Amino acid sequence: MLIIVFLQSVIVVALIVSGKRRLENALPLFCFILTLMPLEAKLVIPGLFDLNIMRVSLLTLLGLFLVKRKKSPREKLPLIKLMYMHVAWALCSTVYSLSFATSIKQLLAQLIEFYLMYYLLVRTITNIETIHKMLYAMAMAIGICCILSLFEVYASWSILRIFPTSNWITYNGGLDPLYSELGRGLRVRSTFPHPILFGDALAISIILSLYLLGYWAKGNRRLFLWVSLMLMFWAIYKTQSRGPWLATIICSFLLFLMVKKEIRKYLITAAVMALVVLLARPGVWQSIDALYQASTDPNQPVGTSYLYRHALADSIVSAVQKEPGRLLLGYGLGTFRVLGLEVNFLGVTKRWYTCDNNWAAFLYETGYVGLILIGILLFWPLILAFRNYWKLPKPESTLSGVLFISIAGFYFLMLSVAAYSWGQQGYMNWILISMSISLPAIARRRRRAIKESRKQNGSGQGFDCHPHLAHGPEGLADDQLTQTALLTSH
Repeated sequence: MLIIVFLQSVIVVALIVSGKRRLENALPLFCFILTLMPLEAKLVIPGLFDLNIMRVSLLTLLGLFLVKRKKSPREKLPLIKLMYMHVAWALCSTVYSLSFATSIKQLLAQLIEFYLMYYLLVRTITNIETIHKMLYAMAMAIGICCILSLFEVYASWSILRIFPTSNWITYNGGLDPLYSELGRGLRVRSTFPHPILFGDALAISIILSLYLLGYWAKGNRRLFLWVSLMLMFWAIYKTQSRGPWLATIICSFLLFLMVKKEIRKYLITAAVMALVVLLARPGVWQSIDALYQASTDPNQPVGTSYLYRHALADSIVSAVQKEPGRLLLGYGLGTFRVLGLEVNFLGVTKRWYTCDNNWAAFLYETGYVGLILIGILLFWPLILAFRNYWKLPKPESTLSGVLFISIAGFYFLMLSVAAYSWGQQGYMNWILISMSISLPAIARRRRRAIKESRKQNGSGQGFDCHPHLAHGPEGLADDQLTQTALLTSH
């Protein structure tokens, strides 16, 4: 328990120090912490809630925001009304919940951890360089997670063992945090609750790392990104998770189509290196092929997981149709994991406590109305990101395309695992949403800054609002000019 108190104290001090001059300076560290730290790093307050490192970090950021905020006219934030509507409906669902205590805790957790974080980030981010630093911090955190995975594979040791055994999330009767499965063997999870969730974070981080490699022309950060990227490919293979593999392929293809020039070159380089590994290590391809064959065999444990997801969806639809109240309001947030659901699977009716389809979980917990509301809330920023990809100037348009791909990839992954509110990848998703929503304001700010800078220099030139106005492949020249103008204005 002392190590948790020590870690939380160090993190609070580090955030305060990094945000002492400008709160925006603390955001990269904040993203690094939320991506790296496990759910096991928590102080359990009996009967109330868990005080994990993510919540401590968020409360610290909130304190800094309240101390440093300035009274100035602020633009209306997108998504806020949708958040109000979703919270209001979730509250109605909570009143009708099978477990009021479980649902109210889950509602407060989502309200604070996701919606409050969104508000703080969008209100604090003012320039694209901050976003790049935040993305880099997340990529480095995942890189460290990959290094920790090496110990799982080659030393049979998990970093999670440093935390109290009562905090462990285990799958073998509480004996060890290491995850082993019949038919697949050891599957790495690093600091994440489950190998699939680690794979989800890796699939997103690979895309973000490729983008950063194309954005930064030189520097030590490129070396760290290349090393991390190679470790990410190794780790995602070692998760033995089919969903993240497929998501990585789909997202990489979209990245190739939507984002050109330097990023394409690095994407092709990464693909060639992966091909070389497959040719040099035939065992890698054989294990992938064996997993595919097992996935298509309903008599294999791996193959039955797909059948379970279909049976699960059917059982959830049947459960919410039992009465009009459940059809509209569901059974309450968090009730599936706590109370479970009887699922008829392979001719046997058994109570299951894992919902391997987050969209189905939304339906079960908040009904059809709740599913529609959360669907609109989550897909609206995706639509905005795609629109910004076409409308904003570079480099904001390029980044919007990358964020669109990453967020879409996460939503695809939610079809095969409860990834929304369990594990670090849920925070990562809302961080990406916050970045995407911030980009139009950043572009407007950049236009004003460049225009004012040109006026001060006596150039008398108008500002070109064409999407390809900036110099260089990603608009770096104007971006650097903007950073100078914005920093002097703060």
